[in-house]
This record gives sequence, structure tokens and C-alpha cells, in this order.
Amino acid sequence: MDKNIVISIKTILFTILIGLGLYVIYRLGSIIGVVLIAMLITISLERTIKFFSKQTFMNRRINRSMSVLITYLIAFLVITLAISIGLDPVITQSQKLIQTLSRNKAVLNLGENVDISLSDVVSGFVTTSGGVVSATRSIFGNVATLFSILILAIYMSIDWENIKKGFITLFPETTRYKLTKMFAEIEDNVGIWLRGQLILMLLIGVMSYVAVVLIDVEFPLALGIIAGLLEIVPMLGPVISAVVAALVAVIESPVKALLVIFAFTIIQQLEGNIIVPKVMQRVSGFSPIIILIALLVGSNLFGIIGAVIAVPVLMVGAIIIKNILE
Repeated sequence: MDKNIVISIKTILFTILIGLGLYVIYRLGSIIGVVLIAMLITISLERTIKFFSKQTFMNRRINRSMSVLITYLIAFLVITLAISIGLDPVITQSQKLIQTLSRNKAVLNLGENVDISLSDVVSGFVTTSGGVVSATRSIFGNVATLFSILILAIYMSIDWENIKKGFITLFPETTRYKLTKMFAEIEDNVGIWLRGQLILMLLIGVMSYVAVVLIDVEFPLALGIIAGLLEIVPMLGPVISAVVAALVAVIESPVKALLVIFAFTIIQQLEGNIIVPKVMQRVSGFSPIIILIALLVGSNLFGIIGAVIAVPVLMVGAIIIKNILE
């Protein structure tokens, strides 16, 4: 009798702790999102940091702290260069694009008694996307938050080896070697995923830009940038970019809109069947339903940022579960 009571109390306490943990995760969603982004940056740059750590300068091995600073400095310079080159024309064309869509009085006749104004479509899109914008702004709404993510990621990178060792020492010696291999697998897969995504974003952006230019649709640079950026959001991103491009094209001509949809469909087919397997051949894929569920969970918890990091988090979870089952 006493033993049954003890077990029941343990079960109740365990359930309460799980509930409290989920509540804390819910309340600290934005903070957890910042930490996850910083950790994702840390893991994805780890291979590059290790590469610099193996190099020598003036017959001296480059230490880890210097390797971290070099890696982040290169990343910062590349991002700054890309922004300085493309920001002004992108902003200009994007503003003209939004103004054109908002002011256009064209009406799409979809059948009997079904007419849709383009300006109504834009207004509805802006209204329904308010929650996404607010969620994104909660994380990236000010420079201080971005600076915090960067500093946190740098400190994590500098002390990453000690963090891993400290975590591994919590487990018995018989499992430490397996955990070390698991961390290496996570670093490799997430690093490949990020580099693969950057290459995919560039390729899809360029291909979309060329397609829009050939079809002679306005705002090709803005549409190309939108297609490239949305490529990082699996499944949903390509659809949204195609819809935006079609909305812009239909203002000029329904034929151009059909050509845009056809061109974007071809691009996505090339991406799914040729580009992705070549660029990310070492990364294990997931079925569409699993990716969709991950996107829904991530977006509900952390907004658009959750949708972006859903796939790498899913990859990490799959690697951990695989190692536990083995």
C-alpha cells in the first residue's frame, strides 16, 4: 500500500513538473527563440571555426578565440557587403511594388458573382500578416536584440568545446564516446544545412530574377530577392513568392501571370529534383507531412523565426532520437 502511494506521488510530481516546464517554455518563447538562433549560428559555423583552428600564422597555431573572431568577422563582412550593394534598390523597388498593388483597381473575375480586387487582396494580406510581423519584431525589432544574439553566439562559439564537455560529463563513461560522435554529427548536418540553404537562396533568387526579366514583369530585383529569401522557409516560401510574382504580373496581363506561375513551377521542379539533391546530398530529408508539422509548431511558438529554424531543430532532434534508439 505504501509503495503504491509513493509511486502515485512521484507520478503527480512528475506531471506537475512537465506542466511547469511547458508553461515556462510558453512564457519565455521569445527568449528561447533568441537562444535557439544563437545556438544555431554557433553550430552552423563550427566547421569553419575548426578549419581556421587547424591553420598556422607565423609558425603559430591559430587559437580558438582568434578562429571564432575571424569566422564571425568574415560572416559580418559578407552580410554587410550584400546589404550595402542590394539594400537600396531592393527597398526602392519593394516600395513601388507595394504602392502599385495597393492602388491598383484591377479586378479578377473568377466566375459568376466572384470578383476580387487586387487592392483588397493586399489589404487582407497586410491585415492577416500582422501577427507574423509582430512575432518577428519581438525578436528582431531593435538593434539591441540583434547585438545580443551576435554576442551570445560568439561567446557560445568561443566556449563551445567546454559546453560540450560539460554536458557529456553528466553521463556515464560508457556513453560519452557516443555523445561525442552525436555532437559531431549535429555540427556537420546543421553546418551543411545552412551552407546549402544559402546556396539555394542565391540560386533560386537569381533564377527567379532572370525569369521575371525574360517575361518582362516589373520589379524584377525585388521579386528575385523575395523568392531567394523565402526559399529558407520550406514548402510555404516558394508558394508565397510565386503568388506575389503572379499578383504583380496580372496587373499588366493575365498571360504574363500564367507565364510567371509556369516559370516558378519549373524553377521549383528544378530545385526539388536537381539543385537540392546536389547541394544538400549529405543531409537526410524528411517527408512533407513531417516538415509541415514542424513548420506549424515552430511558427506557433516563435512566429516566422520558428518556421525558419524548424527544419534544423527537427534535424537535431532526429539525430538525438536515432542515437538514443541505437
